[in-house]
Amino acid sequence: MDDSRRNKYGQSSDEIPEPPPPTRQYFEPQQPAPFPPLPPAMGYPPAMGYPPGYRNGYDQQRYQQGPPPSPEMYYAPPHCPRQDPGPPSSFAILTTMILFVFFTFIFGLVIMFLIARPKFPIFHVETLAVTNFSVANDDFASAWEINLVVENRNFGANVHFDRIQSFIYFNTDDLLASSHFDQPTKDVTVKANEKGTIDIKLSTADYKQSVPAPGKRVMEEMRNIRETGVVPFSLRAFAWSQIETGLFYTETKHIQSRIICEDLKVHFEGDTGNGKLNGKSKDCVVDL
Repeated sequence: MDDSRRNKYGQSSDEIPEPPPPTRQYFEPQQPAPFPPLPPAMGYPPAMGYPPGYRNGYDQQRYQQGPPPSPEMYYAPPHCPRQDPGPPSSFAILTTMILFVFFTFIFGLVIMFLIARPKFPIFHVETLAVTNFSVANDDFASAWEINLVVENRNFGANVHFDRIQSFIYFNTDDLLASSHFDQPTKDVTVKANEKGTIDIKLSTADYKQSVPAPGKRVMEEMRNIRETGVVPFSLRAFAWSQIETGLFYTETKHIQSRIICEDLKVHFEGDTGNGKLNGKSKDCVVDL
């Protein structure tokens, strides 16, 4: 046999045995090793529980969690029992009566103060009409009709005028005519917080019995001013009046006053002797 077909152990290829077939090996999966426990979190220490068998003084059976509440319990309005306040106490009744008497007394004082101290009315000339105004040589003639408005400013007090004596002046000093002293006025009563009207009529037809005729200087001055178309007059009057006051009874106060209305400028219509008050009404001054 040829030596070339022998191996290093001196065996020929025919003498070498066949190797056994490979066998399959199965490995059982191994469970991974558990992770080590995590260290406690930094910050607060872990909560310490009560030792076994310790009772904290509360009956745990009372605080066992029951079944969850029904949805109706969340939406149902709370039921508040209505309590009867009962009758008011005697102290509350006494306090209410004292307050009522106090405020009634204060209100009465205010009313009595307003009534016991009445104010005299306000006067102003609403209209003034002049007719038949004529200045010729030594003869003078004219007539005046005045509408005097009275405003009563009192609360709960009426004003009644018994009579008024009126005087008409040229400018402010020269008397032209006046009414009779005993001339009664019509029943003029102005109620509280209302207005009234007093009609005054004067004429030179009666001046000879009451005042002397104007002098030549006054006649000449009126003639010159009349040519300008505007003549100033003044009204002065004495009023005898009664103010009736009182809330539960009537108390009458008699008052005599002087009314002064100046700078009443009358515009005449051309060459006629008729004229009217220029502009708005004029306020008067009252001197008690």
